Amino acid sequence: MNSVRRSWCSFSRLVARASVMRMSSLAENDVCGTRENESCQTRDGDPSVIQEGKAEILIPESKNVFYNPVQEFNRDLSIAALTVLAKEHFQKLEEKKIEEVSNKTEMSNEIGGEVHKDGIVIIEALSATGLRSIRYAKEISGVKQVIANDISETAVKSIKENVTFNEVDSLVTVSHDDAVMLMYAHRHPSKRVHAVDLDPYGCPTQFLDAAVQCVTDGGLLLVTCTDMAVLAGNAPETCHAKYGAISLRTKACHEMGLRIILQCIETHANRYGRYIVPMLSVSADFYIRVFVKIYSGAAMCKRSTSKLSLVFQCVGCETHVFHPLGVAHKFGEKVNQYKFSLPHAPVNGVCEHCGQKFHIGGPIWNGPLHDESFVSELISITDPERFRTARRMEGVLTVIQEELPDVPLYYSVDKLFSTIRCEIMSMMLFRSALLNAGYRVSLSHASKYSIKTDAPANVVWDVVRTWQLSHPVKTERLSNAGSAILAKSPTTVVSLEKHPDANPNSRQMGLVRFQENPRPFWGPGTRAKTNFQDQKMEKSIRNQGKHSKKQRKRSRSHSKSPEIRKKNMTENISNSSDNNNLSEKDTEMKEDK
Repeated sequence: MNSVRRSWCSFSRLVARASVMRMSSLAENDVCGTRENESCQTRDGDPSVIQEGKAEILIPESKNVFYNPVQEFNRDLSIAALTVLAKEHFQKLEEKKIEEVSNKTEMSNEIGGEVHKDGIVIIEALSATGLRSIRYAKEISGVKQVIANDISETAVKSIKENVTFNEVDSLVTVSHDDAVMLMYAHRHPSKRVHAVDLDPYGCPTQFLDAAVQCVTDGGLLLVTCTDMAVLAGNAPETCHAKYGAISLRTKACHEMGLRIILQCIETHANRYGRYIVPMLSVSADFYIRVFVKIYSGAAMCKRSTSKLSLVFQCVGCETHVFHPLGVAHKFGEKVNQYKFSLPHAPVNGVCEHCGQKFHIGGPIWNGPLHDESFVSELISITDPERFRTARRMEGVLTVIQEELPDVPLYYSVDKLFSTIRCEIMSMMLFRSALLNAGYRVSLSHASKYSIKTDAPANVVWDVVRTWQLSHPVKTERLSNAGSAILAKSPTTVVSLEKHPDANPNSRQMGLVRFQENPRPFWGPGTRAKTNFQDQKMEKSIRNQGKHSKKQRKRSRSHSKSPEIRKKNMTENISNSSDNNNLSEKDTEMKEDK
């Protein structure tokens, strides 16, 4: 039976291969852009097949299915996370001493593509080409089933061809359904799955209600958001409509976007007596990606108000003050025995540092963004032979591991010193000053100029004031906020001597911590089309400066002398009169006929 199946799969591969090779008009540059494009690799130079990891994707003739090679880092990170989830799943089975678990279900970072009877079930609700689902099936050990779903008929056809071409028919089930209805069909506890992957174009909130219900207890929900303009404070009213929170325009906007989507998922889960535990939250390139585990428990849901906070941001110096929606007080000897109360107002209406007013944003998630043990597991399985983006994964995950887990948001060094119009202090000196004062400090993976510290805001500004004493500024250049800050004398003894822990380990190891732009004109691409970078580049170049070109054209027309404009006007009038005469003659001829 197995030999017959292998023969049929080989025959199907040849048929799919032949159908693609008929696209003779498709040149190599039409598939992957220029030859220097390393993120989009073809198999042995074949323009009809794209290879990523162990998956090989056929390019459809219609080119109407979305594929973005820049997202390979996202897919590699998701495979690593689900590998850790599968490993934890089998460890739990072993602890329960289930007899069905045999040696074949032992976890391996290299073996994949086999059906495991007691393995995990994964739903990819928005599959497009099916690339992610095929990689899950071929590269993750301990998978029972991957459901690859898409509402587009063209996409489903492409998924089926790719699944057959990669010989993972036994692992990948192709579904042609609305993503929300598919997840609602799995919301019963007996039908819940171990992982749901949501990677939509733009905002994912329309899928969250169904997603939080169909994940089993301890299962993983993976969510991507690409509408960063909304989350970064450019449209706070739109952010509230989509995510139920007000975004602020701040230097820490990328981390605030992470905390907004976490509170949105938490709010959806609380409606059904469930709550989230963030495992990993990443801001990368043009998107954010969160990995959260879903659990059930009414007692833990009551503590959600203490995990959410409003953010008061000063309009002058951008100092943040956090105001939790509720306060949970531990009492008694039981683990989950808490008392709950309402908080008091945290601010008096004006900033104590510069005297300016506040903007109010949020609510946002104020708890940890990552789970330390989960991040350590991810780092341990990051292998360059397995992931092409392994160097970047190791660097980003190491910076995440160094982040302070209990400090929401961060300061930006350039913003601090631009407030007082002063020469910028080096990162090493600023970190040393805070460490010498007895406080903790770290970077944020979201910004290479970030300072995440548990020091109070007045200590941070004392460091700035101390630096200004040796680097004076011109008073006429100061803003109202800067003048108010420098008018106060430092109350903290600040030492600018270099601290031995000021240089983080990730920097000493020379890791790739902050990714540069992978290529010109890169980005999230367009909706529901195959995103090959050569096409995107041509469109981006074509649209560059189109508004300025129109303005220059108008200015040239207005800059003409009055005589020339009068002459052009006379010619236009004569032309229009000639046209009118011609139309009258035509009318007379028609009447004569």
